[in-house]
Amino acid sequence: MTDYIKKALEGNYEDYTEFLIKLVDDEISSKKIPLREAAEAIVEEAFYQLREHKTALDKLMLDANANIDPPCKDDEDLERHTIDAVVEEIHRNEMYISEKSGTVPDQNRI
Repeated sequence: MTDYIKKALEGNYEDYTEFLIKLVDDEISSKKIPLREAAEAIVEEAFYQLREHKTALDKLMLDANANIDPPCKDDEDLERHTIDAVVEEIHRNEMYISEKSGTVPDQNRI
């Protein structure tokens, strides 16, 4: 069982998103690719694997829809929402760090 599935089986969408943010952040650093590209690659792979493990996807969807307004209508909608959430959080963190440190933001993270 992969980490994507193990983490989804915990049934906590917020924790799952944080898990993906760390993976995307590492992908940006290691491959020097833009934020949106890295987020799409990681999240698409995660959801590809989750679709093969319905129990994990259902648990994640249930918790996500309890906390997202409006709720997602299907797994594709949740995937798009997750990509946007990951991108937004990394972008926000990069801008905050840039402001606090007085440095120029990393162009791959905005």
